[in-house]
Amino acid sequence: AVGGVFYDHETYDDHYPQYLDQELGEKKTLTYRMLIKGGDVYKNYLSEWDMLENPKNILKENIVNLQWSWIFKKLNAKRGCLAIDNHEYELFKENLSKNNTKAKEASNYDFKDNVIKTSTLNNIYEPKCTTELPVSEEDLFKISHESDLKRLFTSKTGIADVLDTVLNKMENGEVNFISNETLCSFSERRIDLLFGTTEDKCMIIELKNDFIWDNNIYNQLMVYGRRISAYKRHYKEIIPILILKKAREISTAWNAKYYKYLSIENQKHNETSEWYNGIVEGINQAKRDLKDENIPKLQELQVYVFTTDIDNKLIRFNSF
Repeated sequence: AVGGVFYDHETYDDHYPQYLDQELGEKKTLTYRMLIKGGDVYKNYLSEWDMLENPKNILKENIVNLQWSWIFKKLNAKRGCLAIDNHEYELFKENLSKNNTKAKEASNYDFKDNVIKTSTLNNIYEPKCTTELPVSEEDLFKISHESDLKRLFTSKTGIADVLDTVLNKMENGEVNFISNETLCSFSERRIDLLFGTTEDKCMIIELKNDFIWDNNIYNQLMVYGRRISAYKRHYKEIIPILILKKAREISTAWNAKYYKYLSIENQKHNETSEWYNGIVEGINQAKRDLKDENIPKLQELQVYVFTTDIDNKLIRFNSF
């Protein structure tokens, strides 16, 4: 990556042709962009079979070292960019470079006669709008949907201090790997966020823009933890994290129940509602149950609630 994320507004309102429009076909709109530059380029390509499935190329010929995230992505038939962590990168690089030769450094490359070669063609994308951000800085911190939380964490991790209450870099290390909606099963289960750190810790983060708890959330965290424990054994700790929106504080209607307190009088005496108590007990029970699952390296469930102002702007996270 040699530049920040931007969007190309020329791709809106039927502004064609786009960059690589004919090559991509079907009028695919590549709205969100980032400038990249070739790093190590090798002359001989590696097929998907050789990279993903050929037993001879799997580390120690052990199924544990199959790159399941890549395979699930392929089976899901969505061939967008795929985030890989440092460990996966080393396996990828080892397979690609084995018995291969680097191509000369150049600005452009082409694929001819089954070999990757340097090219004199100029296919450099020269955007006219690299200063435009996909979302304004102010809007990044407005949380109206779960997707807004995901966008905030993926764009501001390591930058915005407000996130460090959750990420705790002093203890967990700096985040060096970010993956969102990570496919982790044939049934297309997706982890909201999966972060790796410089201390070889893995954070599994489930996001909810509500104060909620149910068995589905528990099963998600349990399955994700079990999957990471089985197939990503280089991680020293797996930290399950649940993020919830702070419960509404006080009800102003006599028959409401989805509030922490059902009246001002209840608040004065700290008499929380039956609904609120049920969620608290469910979360506490989940912490005990996850521990009893005996999943190797899985730590205790951490829960955080976030607070927003009247305009939905994020104020803080608090440990729950």
